[in-house]
Formats: sequence, structure tokens, C-alpha cells
Amino acid sequence: MKTISPQKTLWLSVTLLITVLVILISIFCIKNGYFAIFPYFYILPILILAYLSPRYAVYFTVVLGWIFLGLVYLYGPVDIQLYAASSAFFYIFVSIGVVISAFSGQLLQERKYREIFENSQAGIFTFDLENQKILTINEQAADILGYSLGELKDHFFSPLWFDSAQETKFTRKIQQDKKISDMEIALRKKDRAVIWVLATASMTRDGLVICSVVDITESKRIKDELIESEIRYRTLFDGASDAIFLHDTDGRIYETNTIASRLLGYSKKEFMKKRLHDLDTHPEKLLTPLTIQQFQSRGHILFETVQKKKDGTTIPVEISSRVTEYFGMSAVMSTVRDISERKVSPEEV
Repeated sequence: MKTISPQKTLWLSVTLLITVLVILISIFCIKNGYFAIFPYFYILPILILAYLSPRYAVYFTVVLGWIFLGLVYLYGPVDIQLYAASSAFFYIFVSIGVVISAFSGQLLQERKYREIFENSQAGIFTFDLENQKILTINEQAADILGYSLGELKDHFFSPLWFDSAQETKFTRKIQQDKKISDMEIALRKKDRAVIWVLATASMTRDGLVICSVVDITESKRIKDELIESEIRYRTLFDGASDAIFLHDTDGRIYETNTIASRLLGYSKKEFMKKRLHDLDTHPEKLLTPLTIQQFQSRGHILFETVQKKKDGTTIPVEISSRVTEYFGMSAVMSTVRDISERKVSPEEV
């Protein structure tokens, strides 16, 4: 249930008090023959309620109008002119209530959207697409750009761009599609520092662009660092001289390098469907509960085994495993080295 603010409750109480007072004044005036003044008193509570609650003001006006007519017929003399004038006032009251309610409702809507605009956590501004002049801007957008609201008054959007190619792309897309969803753009702050924002925009029929921006400079920096880290990791991962498997303690394979495919003949996609046990000639001896317990307590383990290639042949290997992380999960990195030459007997040499 919607609660009423104390301030609004106070004004509603004042309106009710004024209404009762107007009714009492009306009774006094009608009984004493003062018919020219009291009808105008009804306009005051109508105006107050129309401003406070436009939705209910019309109903209030109609009820108040009927009360006015009832008082005239009940306490006034039998007079056709008085009845006609009272009926005219009734329609005047209703008309005033409807007009004021509609106007007040529009004002309330504008006030609501103004509050949304000013209190939004996203930066919002509008500009003319033809001359790029900024027309309105909220405090958040000014803070993102490092300006005060006064400094951005009558400012132009074009000088805020860092990359002219991005500006051209933005302008062309808004002209063609009339809207833009989540476009990353680079802008310059007042101190000429470059920031990245996520922009959403739409264009009205009058060529007015409404743009919402969120500062993503820090998150983009972190994202770029992660990409660079991933590239360095992938370069080292695939450039290793031994086969490398990333898997969990149950042997489910998450990732492999190119050397693993060369060593055993499986593609990366085929490895993803297997467990480390599927590649071993004695899977029951690989990563037993005791071995896993020792591995977890030490954080690493080194052992020899024999693995099966895709073509069915076998190859002796040395596996060095250690605890690591994979996308925030605990995982195992196993480095597999071909020790076929080490196992060759002197007679074979």
C-alpha cells in the first residue's frame, strides 16, 4: 500500500478544513441572503486538491458541486434565477477542476521525469544532432566529464570526442537506426584525460539526441589487462616444450596446449570430452584417493606412467602435477613429458 507523506497529509487536512469552513460560510450566506460572494470560496479547495492529487480532484469537484447545489436548494429561497446561477456555478466548478487537474497532472509527470533525470546514477544529456550543442545535462554526466553543470551549458558535444572515427560511426548509426545500444566510446574530460563510457542513445523526430553514459574506464582497464594476461599465458602455454593438461582432481580435462595434441594425436575438442584416466594404460592406478590426498597436502606430485595415443600405440611419460586455479576454480596443471628415450635399453642403442 502506498504511503502518504506527512507534508501531503497536512495539506489534505488543510483542504478538508477549508472545505468544511466553506460549507459553513455557504449556509450562513444563503440564510442571510448573501448570494453573490460565497460561490467563489469553493474554488480554493478545488485548486489545492487539484495540485495535490490531480487523479481524485475531478471526483472531489463533482461531489463539492453537488454539495453546493444541495445547500442552495435546502437553505435558499425558491428563486429560478438563484437556481440557474447555482447550476452555472456547478459547471464552472467542474470545468475548473478538470482543467486544473489535467494541468497539475502534467506538471507532476514533468516533475517525476525531472527527478529521474537529475537523480539517475547514469549520466544523461541531450544535444542537437545538427549543431552538436548540448541542451540539457544532469549532474552525473557533468561529473563523469569533469565539468560543472554551468560550464557545460551551451557547450558542444564534438570537442568531447577523443576519436573522430568513433564520432563519425556514432553519428552515422544514430542517423540510420535512430538509436544506439551499448556502444563503447572514448571521450575527453575537462583535464584532457581520456575516459571510456558505455553509451546508449536515441533520436527524437526533431533531431534531438538523448544520450545515457556510464563510466567504464576502470572495468575496461581491468578487462584489457585480463586479455593481455590471457595472451601472455596462451603464448607461454602453447609455447611450452611439454604437453600441458588443465584438469580437476577427478581427471576431467578443461584445457590442453598444442604439444598435447602432437604427443597423443587428439584434437583440443576431443580432449575436452575425456578424463586423464581415459588416456592412461592403467587408469585404476592414476590419481587414486591416496595419491590425491598426498597431492593436496603437498600441492604437487611427480610420477611416471604410460599413456595411450589416439592410434592405439603407447608412450611412457613423466607427469608433474601441481595445484592451480582455472577461472576462479581449484584445478590441477599436469605437465606431461615424453620419456621414451630415457626408457630405451642399452641393447636398443
